[in-house]
Amino acid sequence: MRTVRVLIAALAMFTGVALFTGCGMQGGKTIMTQGGTSEPVMGTAPQAGQYALYTSMSANPTATVSLKEGDPLGFRKAEDGHLVGVAGGQSFDLPHGTAQAYWKLQSK
Repeated sequence: MRTVRVLIAALAMFTGVALFTGCGMQGGKTIMTQGGTSEPVMGTAPQAGQYALYTSMSANPTATVSLKEGDPLGFRKAEDGHLVGVAGGQSFDLPHGTAQAYWKLQSK
């Protein structure tokens, strides 16, 4: 019985860590963060490079884009309320219910 409790506790701890690590589980430097229910954040790329769009629950990028310094970078909301990542002249629809999304500058 004790072994089962230890296994359940270990599984719960592992699941909690996986759910709450957010932008820390992806590589690169976080440039912009967007909460799912927050007002959209728009800005510009601080430097030229490869930018990757991540959601909080994914270790793999939704998109990767090459930008020049000053290119548009951020998020907007679609008419139906879901998040859209914006980079340069491109837009990337994120799934309904996305809790957080991040634009990250990838290491050179």
